[in-house]
Amino acid sequence: MKRGMRSVFNKSVCVIGGAGFLGSHLVDRLLESYECEVLVLDNLISGRRKHINAKATFKYFDIRDDANDLAKIFKDHNIEYVFNYAAEPYIPECFQRPAHFFDINATAVLKVLTACEKAEVNGLLQVSSAEIYGNMKGKIKETDPVEPHSTYGVSKLAADGLVQVRWKEAKTPAIAMRQFNCVGERETHEYVIPEIISQLNKSNTVRLGNNSFRDFQYAGDAVRMAIHLLECGEFGEVYNMGSEEGIKIYDLAHLIGNLMGHNEVNIEVDEARVRPWEIWHLQSDNTKLYKAIDSRPKVKLEEALQRTIDYFKANDCKWDW
Repeated sequence: MKRGMRSVFNKSVCVIGGAGFLGSHLVDRLLESYECEVLVLDNLISGRRKHINAKATFKYFDIRDDANDLAKIFKDHNIEYVFNYAAEPYIPECFQRPAHFFDINATAVLKVLTACEKAEVNGLLQVSSAEIYGNMKGKIKETDPVEPHSTYGVSKLAADGLVQVRWKEAKTPAIAMRQFNCVGERETHEYVIPEIISQLNKSNTVRLGNNSFRDFQYAGDAVRMAIHLLECGEFGEVYNMGSEEGIKIYDLAHLIGNLMGHNEVNIEVDEARVRPWEIWHLQSDNTKLYKAIDSRPKVKLEEALQRTIDYFKANDCKWDW
């Protein structure tokens, strides 16, 4: 890994949203491989207390609260680096609750940036989303046009802008990471992969919406590379993060079915699941990311899916929705 001017090794680190899907994987990685002191902040709306590593310190906090309160927490715990994985991410709900999504994904991010500035932390990684991009063919670069198709995407794009301008205006040390889709254990929302697994656990028929193309990265790879990005990336910049591979959702269902022992999978279109304004193709171009870090994805999609299926079975075929 390229070592830049900073390292999280043996430091005091805060993971906001550390009880969630990716956040909990990140906490594990920091504790197991970096010997960090980790503070987890989470409001436990979508995160789960049981997902938090026992070696981490947990404090209930909602990032919509006052920035001064958050800055005090950072100071009291001598926090040097912050990862903000807190978000309202489940896109189907944003159509009915746009203000709620914008409040958490954009306005609250400004509060996190302000708290980091006040507490003089050494670096913040703000987790963004590939949903800020519109429909394009092939791999997507950070310089490509953006055309978000949902309030969720708009809110994430606004947060990216805040990261960029607050670096220019106040030298707030932050990086925006545009995460493409992920797969792995401990998912806490009804995303497409756990939904497919749940349906195929009952029969070989799966009801789906859009047959879009998505780039799925294993959660463990995503958080490992995210740590390296905070260590080596440039403040005020945005970076894509994905596997650079991809698959159509219907093909994904067939692959999962094969891994679960089905000889064939029947796909039925469920009109209730069809998004009216879909992004049909999301695939990351990691060129800019790979100029900053040496880390690369290690777990291929089939192995990541098998790990996810095994987790599902080990937990009595139930997700924490």
